[in-house]
Amino acid sequence: MKITVVGNCQGDSLAICLKAMNPDLDVEFILITDIRNGTRPPADIFSQSDKVFAQPHVKDDLGNDPEGKVSYFPAVAFPAFHPDMTYVTGVRKDGEKETVHSPMVIYHSAIALFGYVHEVSIDDLCGWYNRYVFNKFGYFDVWDSARADLLAEGELAGLPLGFLFEQWRARGNFMYSFNHPRLAVMADIARALLVRERLPIINQNVADYLDDPLRSMSIWPVYPHIAERLGLQGDLNFKSHEPGVTYSIRQFLESSYQLYDLYERDTLSATTVSMDELRKKLEVQELTEEAAAHRRKNPYSGARSEQFWRNSVAGVAPAALDPVVDPRFSIQKNEKVATAGSCFAQHIARTLARSGFNYFVPEQPVDGVDGDEARERNYGVYSARYGNIYTVRQLLQLLQRVNGEFVPSDDVWARKDGRLVDPFRPQIEPEGFADHAALVASREEHFTAVRKMLNEMDIFVFTLGLTEGWQSRYDGAVFPLAPAVAGGEMDFETYEFVNFSAESIRNDLFQVIDRLRVINPGCKIILTVSPVPLIATYEPRHALVATTYSKSVLRTVADEARRAFGHVEYFPSYEIITGHYNKGAYFSEDLREVREEGVKHVMGVFMNHYAQSEEVGPSLITPASEPAKPAPTGKRKLFDIVCDEEAILNM
Repeated sequence: MKITVVGNCQGDSLAICLKAMNPDLDVEFILITDIRNGTRPPADIFSQSDKVFAQPHVKDDLGNDPEGKVSYFPAVAFPAFHPDMTYVTGVRKDGEKETVHSPMVIYHSAIALFGYVHEVSIDDLCGWYNRYVFNKFGYFDVWDSARADLLAEGELAGLPLGFLFEQWRARGNFMYSFNHPRLAVMADIARALLVRERLPIINQNVADYLDDPLRSMSIWPVYPHIAERLGLQGDLNFKSHEPGVTYSIRQFLESSYQLYDLYERDTLSATTVSMDELRKKLEVQELTEEAAAHRRKNPYSGARSEQFWRNSVAGVAPAALDPVVDPRFSIQKNEKVATAGSCFAQHIARTLARSGFNYFVPEQPVDGVDGDEARERNYGVYSARYGNIYTVRQLLQLLQRVNGEFVPSDDVWARKDGRLVDPFRPQIEPEGFADHAALVASREEHFTAVRKMLNEMDIFVFTLGLTEGWQSRYDGAVFPLAPAVAGGEMDFETYEFVNFSAESIRNDLFQVIDRLRVINPGCKIILTVSPVPLIATYEPRHALVATTYSKSVLRTVADEARRAFGHVEYFPSYEIITGHYNKGAYFSEDLREVREEGVKHVMGVFMNHYAQSEEVGPSLITPASEPAKPAPTGKRKLFDIVCDEEAILNM
């Protein structure tokens, strides 16, 4: 039997699959342009074919089908993975109107064209491929309409695609570009066609070994923030149709701008989207020639609203201030979220747990321990019972200790009442340990839980708290509290005070991130800085000066980590609480404890941006309706938050 496949470039893939599934068939592919330019007249195709498989859009080109030889198959177009793709037309500077070519043949980025039309610099435009722009342009809302259009195309071709679509979706990204499907898609359509035409299928899984002709053409990336929404791994590398040639986002934009320069700027337009509509969505004023000239003189004239203090701080009600811009990822409800750090990290853990997210706590209470007793013994305060990890060096050494790389000489400290404590988590057992064996057993259980946490967590939230600490002079082991505060004895020949420098903290944090990447490559990290001032400084200087140094260093290092690692995010809880925009309203009378309004504001912003913000909504960021309650006294402050540092005042 002779089968002729007529259509766009997808028809080539279909023909290859048909032939492989039934080698007895004689299959020929004819590109629709060959019919339109007269190279292959429809009459010849009908006379030479027993069956013609064609896409619905070529029906008029084929004309009459007196013998009923034509059977249709759907043209697969699905822009949800690549909503930024478009075609562009323009008038050349020599006056000729034409389709504009691009580094990807004729595929263009609407963002790139928009940037060129509005004279956005390439340096600035590289940063536009983010959540903010995607959301404004509606790129996150394409899936449902794309699916509906594709299913409608299937109905038009007489080949329902509902079941097949769900199979494609389960495989991940099934498109190379918005109209180039992967071979497995065309193999499924070929199989469905053969079944419909009652033709035998000899070989089933042909997509596993056939060469994919569309793979050799241009491949558009799934942008990272779009990929994240779809549960995929994204990037910004554009694969050219030329063998071995790829473009980074900057290279792609530079090449696009060079090609656009051949055309009159005001004639360039996208075929799938209006530049004027995009301008309205992005709230960008159309530039006059005078304004364009001004922008060239003043690079800030094209900056976004949140980049200006008067718009994003002075002009916003304090309780509504939201300093998060373009977060790199969000937290899905099934993802395991682990926490560690200083006291303030506990607010994130509690909020996530109360909101139905998967707060990951592998170190669970032993039988018979629950409620207040479990909390007193630090179960669930963090993901494991490591207590407060105030310094990055503590966290680094914890990773080393659980893997047996570092065994500190300080194994146990004694309290004044004779009970024993773990030097590295001295307050997890309010009554202490009765003997060394019990302490060691607890530590081994703890290490097992920490290893489980490290291997299985999807998100790790770490709050940087202090630069000051105490360490062993013998092996450099760092403790959460100075010896003698909650156990042990202070011996200045054995222990010393240390105030870590920015460089040492940076090195420690980068080591932690590198180690976590090796242990758990898929884990993402959210860094925060505790807004709570030092309860005391050991250095002979003012507590305010010491606090300013500590927080400035930690904030700087956190930012450097975010810039250095693509899977690391910084959340500005520190700025929300300490920013003078709120005139100190978020601190209690002691100017240290964070009031309930402040915690609510911080967690509202966090949930809106990171915890499936499209479901949470902005209503979380609201001022408290009741006056703040008097600050509680005793060890537990910050609304029953556990802080080892408070023990300094109880001596």
